[in-house]
Formats: sequence, structure tokens, C-alpha cells
Amino acid sequence: MEQVFLHAAGELPQPDERSEVVAEALAHLQRGFNSHYATSLSGDRRATDEEILVGDNAYAWAVETIARLDEPRFVAVASRMIRDGAGRIAEGDSVSLKFWSPHLGDLLGIISGEDRETSQARIHRAAGELGGEGS
Repeated sequence: MEQVFLHAAGELPQPDERSEVVAEALAHLQRGFNSHYATSLSGDRRATDEEILVGDNAYAWAVETIARLDEPRFVAVASRMIRDGAGRIAEGDSVSLKFWSPHLGDLLGIISGEDRETSQARIHRAAGELGGEGS
């Protein structure tokens, strides 16, 4: 998610330093999801208490990181990402860039001022240029 977001944000007409903070928060979110999700991929075991704590701590770092921007809209999207991602993981469903693209589009739209569809299209283009769905 981090690299796809940075690539998409790099295509904006005006550079915005908030993109770096959002990308850092996305890296924390990805670590949290990976910690919770990796064990459910095989289906033969559930996350350990330690893995859950590591994931939860990464989520907290993501929110703390994005809160540095002092813009509630960013925190709201990050919170939705945690909720939606954790819900999918708990149900044993997979998460892909397609699943995340509306959220990433929302984050990019806050920075760019573009609508969700335009920002989401930037996300999809960036993913394609980076060679796939991205993580």
C-alpha cells in the first residue's frame, strides 16, 4: 500500500509533504494487517496473542502517525481501514489492492482535492506501473 500510494501521490501536480506521512502510516497499517492476516492465510492456525499484540501496536502507530497531520479526515479514513481490514481478516477473507483502493483513493483525494474516482484511478495506475496489485 505504501509504495502504491507514494507512486500515485508522486503524479500529483503539486507535491504535498502530507503524502510522506500518510505513506508512513500505511506502512504501519500493512504491518498490522500482515501480523493478523499471515496466520489466517494457511487456515490451519489462528494468530497468537503475541502476533495480535504486534498487529494492534502497528495499528496504533498508524493512527498516531497519521494524527500528526492534525486533520480528522485522515484519521477517519485510517480508522475505517483498520475496521474494514480487521473485519475481513476475522472472516477469513482475502484483502487486495482492489479492496483497499477506495480507502487509498479517499486518502489521496484529501491531499489532492480530487474526487474519489479520480484519485482511485491514480491508485490503480500506480499499481499497474509498479507491476501488479501491490500490497
